[in-house]
Amino acid sequence: MSGQKLARILPRFNRSSFASTTTTRLYSVGSSDAPYSRNDEIAPRIRNRNPLNLEMMRIGRKPQGFRFEEKKISYWNRLTLEISGSNTTAEVTHWTGRKIAVASTTETSIRNQLFNKTDAAAVQAVAKIISQRCLESGISEVYLDVQPSELEKDKMKKFIQIIEDSGLSLSEADVYEPHN
Repeated sequence: MSGQKLARILPRFNRSSFASTTTTRLYSVGSSDAPYSRNDEIAPRIRNRNPLNLEMMRIGRKPQGFRFEEKKISYWNRLTLEISGSNTTAEVTHWTGRKIAVASTTETSIRNQLFNKTDAAAVQAVAKIISQRCLESGISEVYLDVQPSELEKDKMKKFIQIIEDSGLSLSEADVYEPHN
């Protein structure tokens, strides 16, 4: 392509820089090359802005819920699987009620790959996607919140197997108790 055609397409194009044969340095000599620059100093205070950091270190408060509640809250992150008459949905929720990750057959990208939105293939696809989204968001442990009667079903067994094979742990560790 000639310089004039390129100048019409790219108005800021400089023909002399295009034809230049001199090489330019990709780095500059400056303070970052000095052995003791400002970047080499260690900050005396570090502020962690990750709200889940204390939970990951096992020193954050783990809610226990109230004594007479029907559903106890003794988790940091809860994984639920809902298979309705027309859709399959897996959801990871923080104990504060905030949704961390959701995978459902109502999503177009998942729905287009499936023949039926509630069969074993749909549960398998949702399990792979929810585990990938959890691991990408930094969550490696969740509490599986299902009824004991649900654990004997084939779809739930397949869901649990895929979640565990992906590297997501289905049991949360206890809070660290110091020995004082």
